[in-house]
Amino acid sequence: MSVICSLRPLLLALVMLGAAVEGAAPAMPLTQAQHAPLLAVTQAGQRLIALGDHGVVVLSDDGLTWRQARGVPVDGLLTALSFVDAKQGWAVGHGGVLLRTADGGETWALQQRLEGHPVLLSVWFENARHGIVVGSYGYAAETWDGGRNWKHLQVGAEGDEYHLNHIFPGPGGSLFIAAEMGNAYRSLNRGGTWQTLDTGVSGSLWSGLGMRDGRLLLVGMSGRVLLSENLGDRWREVDSGSQEAITAITQLADGRVVLAGNGGLVAIADVGLERFTASVRDDRLNLAALAPLTDGRVLLFGPTGVVPQ
Repeated sequence: MSVICSLRPLLLALVMLGAAVEGAAPAMPLTQAQHAPLLAVTQAGQRLIALGDHGVVVLSDDGLTWRQARGVPVDGLLTALSFVDAKQGWAVGHGGVLLRTADGGETWALQQRLEGHPVLLSVWFENARHGIVVGSYGYAAETWDGGRNWKHLQVGAEGDEYHLNHIFPGPGGSLFIAAEMGNAYRSLNRGGTWQTLDTGVSGSLWSGLGMRDGRLLLVGMSGRVLLSENLGDRWREVDSGSQEAITAITQLADGRVVLAGNGGLVAIADVGLERFTASVRDDRLNLAALAPLTDGRVLLFGPTGVVPQ
């Protein structure tokens, strides 16, 4: 099942429909792969790497020109990626797919399909050995040998099946997970054990950010932005200027925070992070990811790939 118009909030709709893609064939070669649906982006050294549907992975060394990765062994939906340096990285997706690269994303190997073929929604690697993946119905697993072996992690109460949408680092080695139905989770021991946090909201949380000053942000449905200044013990809402679902958030080099979401939403916070000034793109695209450039611009990604500025 293709996800030409689906972005992060709609990924879970596909999960509910049982749309896990096995991806037995290699990635679809495209003449303009940067225009394929793209769901996630990260930086590896000076390089930007984005991925999405049909196993497409695209690379850019200047933020302007893009090329497709030479070798990706699956053609399914890829959802997230994590790099520990300029060369070593992992990507995950539907069907429990775990891919690994050792050359900055130029080529990828299928390291394995995790047991049960879960829909994986987010991945975080601390270093070349320790990493965590999370996904649908409360799935979470941890590796201490670079992805060769995985053990189950219990996140939340036994029997909880909330979708775990995004894992991200906070200050002092802490980790956080933004999840379904307003749930969020915290680990203070590098993912060994997890505590459920009281966010005070019920709508799904799609992403989060650990800021450089130690503060934390969670974003999600209905334009919700939650801020914590004490490692997630308490949260307060910040005005996003929109009611659209927020799918991605990042921090610029100057410290300002930018977010993107459905309906062409792009918003930037004031210096004090008290509220965001929102704008809406004329194309009203559902945006899935964003990446800051060194010149202060922000690249956007969505159902048409790299979105024109």
